[in-house]
Amino acid sequence: MTPKEYFLDGLFSPHSGDKGVLQTQLHWTLRITAALCFIGHGTWGLITKSGWLPFFASQGIEPELAWTLQPLIGAFDILMALLLLKSPNRTILIWMFLWALWTAILRPLSGNLEKVQIDGEWVVQLATDSMRVAKMQTWEFWERAGNWGPPFMLLVMGGGFAITRKDLLSSYTEPEIKESTIDTVFFLCRTCLALLLIGHAGFGFAVEKQMLINHWQSIGVNADVAFITQVGYAEFALGVLIFLAPIRPLIFLALLWKLFTEFLYVPADTVAGMGIVNIFEWIERWGDYGIPLAMLYVLSYRAKTEVGKVA
Repeated sequence: MTPKEYFLDGLFSPHSGDKGVLQTQLHWTLRITAALCFIGHGTWGLITKSGWLPFFASQGIEPELAWTLQPLIGAFDILMALLLLKSPNRTILIWMFLWALWTAILRPLSGNLEKVQIDGEWVVQLATDSMRVAKMQTWEFWERAGNWGPPFMLLVMGGGFAITRKDLLSSYTEPEIKESTIDTVFFLCRTCLALLLIGHAGFGFAVEKQMLINHWQSIGVNADVAFITQVGYAEFALGVLIFLAPIRPLIFLALLWKLFTEFLYVPADTVAGMGIVNIFEWIERWGDYGIPLAMLYVLSYRAKTEVGKVA
């Protein structure tokens, strides 16, 4: 099969029912997803971003050193992504999972801090509205499930928790996927997709985040707090429904919703003055798109194999 045939099998038409095809679909979807997440995140490290300063400050790192460390972190992120694309390696996947999880945890850890510009320089101080900032960072922790989920799922598929020490440093070939592993990966996808939708929803109905208002206004929507609150409740409901009843229409809706809403970073020029470079915000969130895509493949495969059992 060509890459295009692998991509399309089961997406808009019935799946072939070939378990090997499904394994290839899941592997490459999650592998590319993990890599793009780190490329997007790493690019912002190379550029440097004032929004990262509170995360460093929560660990006692002053802004001057934080500015120096950011390009190094960014370069390492991109290196890990390129190495993963070249050849799957369990050590790289373990690092990606732990690093993505740690950077998500840094959100609530820095919840009482904010960055402000004084005399042209960025400094970090205690937030003037510490409860609101802390609440926002807590929701953002859940929203980051799309970052750490894919490398963890690849470890599950590759038997990363039942290997010898020498296997950690070498590339590997995945064992033939079992039906139980497919179920596990689907459950992880379902959980991560629900968490990232619910986390993002909280930006609207719980935090009333100005950034979301700016996003919608950038495409001509007359958005205000009431609007993003209602959108937040709807997104929260979508996350809960997907966890309870992960059916294809809901997952397709989530995929299209995330592709669209995360792209709004670009027209809104969210990182002010960066213009089209804001596309890396969209790329960094590739887990928001790769996870529902993986779920669609599994559901299509399951539909085909269940029909085969009945026949």
